[in-house]
Amino acid sequence: MASLIRDAHSPERHLDKQPLGYNLDDVEKPNSAIADRIAPTQTPPYSVFSTTQKKWIIFIAALAGWFSTASSFIYFPAIPFLARDTTVSVESINLTVTSYLIASGIFPSITGDAADRYGRRPAFIVCLSVYAIINIGLAVQRSFASLFVLRMIQSAAISGTFSIAYGIIGDLTTPADRGGYTGFVSVFLNTPPSIAPLISGLLLIRWSWPSIFWFLTIASSIVLLIIIIFLPETRRSIVGNGSIGPPTINTPPIPILSPSHHSSKDHYSSEKAQIGLPNPLSVLSLLKNRSTLVAVCCYGIYYTIYSCLQASLSTVFVETYNISGLIAGLSYIPFGVACATSAFLAGRIIDRDYRKTAESRGMSIDQFREDDISKVPIEYARLRTNKYCVALCAPLIAGYGWALQLKVHMALPLVLQFLIGFTMQPLFTNLQSLNTLLVDFHPQRSSSVQAANNLVRCELAAAGLAVLDIMLRALGPGWCFVTFAVVHSLTLPSLWVLGKQGPNWR
Repeated sequence: MASLIRDAHSPERHLDKQPLGYNLDDVEKPNSAIADRIAPTQTPPYSVFSTTQKKWIIFIAALAGWFSTASSFIYFPAIPFLARDTTVSVESINLTVTSYLIASGIFPSITGDAADRYGRRPAFIVCLSVYAIINIGLAVQRSFASLFVLRMIQSAAISGTFSIAYGIIGDLTTPADRGGYTGFVSVFLNTPPSIAPLISGLLLIRWSWPSIFWFLTIASSIVLLIIIIFLPETRRSIVGNGSIGPPTINTPPIPILSPSHHSSKDHYSSEKAQIGLPNPLSVLSLLKNRSTLVAVCCYGIYYTIYSCLQASLSTVFVETYNISGLIAGLSYIPFGVACATSAFLAGRIIDRDYRKTAESRGMSIDQFREDDISKVPIEYARLRTNKYCVALCAPLIAGYGWALQLKVHMALPLVLQFLIGFTMQPLFTNLQSLNTLLVDFHPQRSSSVQAANNLVRCELAAAGLAVLDIMLRALGPGWCFVTFAVVHSLTLPSLWVLGKQGPNWR
């Protein structure tokens, strides 16, 4: 914490090395004063938030985004108990899963647009406040109608928080270091598939299903309190690079994560603030960009396959090996651990690929000032290692299906799940390369483009899950997952075209 306080009152370390108009007295001057002196001869830093401040801000945003995925997966183990207590069938309870997924595809477009218009901080506060209240309602309700409606509102409230988190990454980071921060957020957004069912199982052993929603209420309220007290505004149309003082509603009472001084000048912001009501359809206009459309469609295909793999653990895997509920919860761990590990490593690889690509074009990399991506084939830089992941992942998916079909020892499909998660993570769910690329394409609307991405992926996943049981019955697990592997492989030409033609489509 001491280092955080020091960083909040000291200039960025990279400013020490600037030879233009800088002297030792500047170490006692605020960031804005230094920026004012070098402005005539040098572009201001992309963000005046210190590295430590950036890490804490993105950490808090990632915590809030964690609930958007956890709320879905923590629910699965409780389905039979909810059916019993609400006196309806399991099939009826499954409708609440479908409605949750549909809502999570639609409402982030509103959340993302609101975050781009009014700021990240107010959007987070509203989303988590509504989410906490709805979880209380879910904990005390005892009817199917109430459960159905409240689950949809729960999804509407929380499903857009991950897009706000990616919006903050766009606000604070440059293309040179964006991949690492994206990987960090992805660790939080990919652990719920393995951790959330385990938390749910442990709660159900000691208490009944309402304890799940009480847990979400308490945990989200703690994160909400942290956001209210500490999280600063980062939206560039409001605070620029952090040098402009935000309105009162966008200002935390304890500004330890904010730059210590603000400037009244507005030349640090290249964007104009938007006014008016959020327009959920505005995010769809981003899909007119051919590069964005290709990236989002590939993203949706990977997420659909991922969702079907996860669903197979709670259906085919349990039936094939006749395992208990606790063991079923533990079976999610290999995939989740692989995704989290791969997310961290992939972020470093993405930054390395960007540096290598830029250096091969004779460009110098500046992590503190935004690079001109018109001079860098950013599509190739972000996707240059993806072809290897696609080539490795597709046969693993097919092998997983046949392992289930032939009923080999359960260790083999679990190992294949781990390997699939490790090779798929750079491509799918929070799709490091494509998520980072989408922020590169639309840095001024980074929350909105993630909402558009979410709309496509959730609706494709809902369609995939709807036909999964039909495919399993008609084809068996082996040929079912071979089909998924073929579809997965067909994205490779699309990524190749995006890497080659992307610069011409801008």
